[in-house]
Amino acid sequence: MQKITRADVYIENNLVGTLVEYERKIAFQYSSFWLNSGFSISPFSLPLKPEIFIPKDFDFNGLFGVFDDSLPDGWGRLLTDRYLQSQGIDKREINELTRLCMLSEDSAGCLKYVPHINKRTDSEVDDLDKLFSMAKAILTEKDITEEDLDSIYQRGGSSGGARPKVNMTFDGEMWIVKFPASFDGLNAGVQEYECNKMAVDAGVNVADFKLIKSSQTKGFFATKRFDRRDNTRIHMISLSGLLESSHRIPALDYKHLLQVTQILTQSEKEIIEAFRRACFNIFISNQDDHGKNFAFLFDGDERKWYLSPAYDLTKSTTSFGEHSTTVMGKGRNITEDDLRRLADEFEISERVRNEILSDIRKVVSQSKNRII
Repeated sequence: MQKITRADVYIENNLVGTLVEYERKIAFQYSSFWLNSGFSISPFSLPLKPEIFIPKDFDFNGLFGVFDDSLPDGWGRLLTDRYLQSQGIDKREINELTRLCMLSEDSAGCLKYVPHINKRTDSEVDDLDKLFSMAKAILTEKDITEEDLDSIYQRGGSSGGARPKVNMTFDGEMWIVKFPASFDGLNAGVQEYECNKMAVDAGVNVADFKLIKSSQTKGFFATKRFDRRDNTRIHMISLSGLLESSHRIPALDYKHLLQVTQILTQSEKEIIEAFRRACFNIFISNQDDHGKNFAFLFDGDERKWYLSPAYDLTKSTTSFGEHSTTVMGKGRNITEDDLRRLADEFEISERVRNEILSDIRKVVSQSKNRII
């Protein structure tokens, strides 16, 4: 496989700019067309200016965060590495720019990278239990046929997150279906489904979701992709990508989420929504609340940013036993008083703050019969 050292970035058929490998980092420059008619794809790091931008560090292997958001992480990267191995290609010889050009149309957000070097063939496998069996074989490093590997790579090779997942189309719309990882129990899908039901009851904005029957587990959790609308791809960037802060190193506080929401959206409603999500994650003990699990979408018609629907809402723990995103500097033993102080810092009224805490407390307390 040819190593890519220069690639163009597109949104639909419009040239956004160009990426060039430079001294182990990937520099970026907007096109003159995009400077005249486009928007900043990463407002804090890549303002709409004609200069050449070079990352300051290697938090994202020499990429800017917005481009790292496009790359598969965890499960998707593992699949890509297995695919490369099957093709006789040493993964160590593949740079990040080449990986960007391997992305399929299923990749997150709307950025596309040219030259496109992934020879995609649509997978004919749509049996989720069979795909789950393939995923288990990958995770346990068992032998898998080249045909099966290609099928699951085409379905999930662009996916982020640690848990195995595949992209599926239901009724003409793209969904993500999650499988339990080796460290999960077979009720992981049910647990995430129940947590999302609680989120809805607590007033959190989530994408459509459902539980799909399985002969091997208690059900697969599926969620409709919110970066797609009427077959149009929507620009998306994570909190980590915006702040150039790797989610692998806990460094963010919920203050950062609310600050970014305030700056980007300039909407009191969105700030309150961000606070509600902070409270919900704390109440359900979702410690996997790192910066990649919060995102913003850009509305091209209204030319404004807004919070994406909440995602990855499920009870989880970290190896260090603390929330990945802290509350007023605290990663553990977080109290409602800490959440109140967070609300006060952003001038959320006492009435709204207390209503949110009361709503979530009530929903979680009533969920004793649910799996959380």
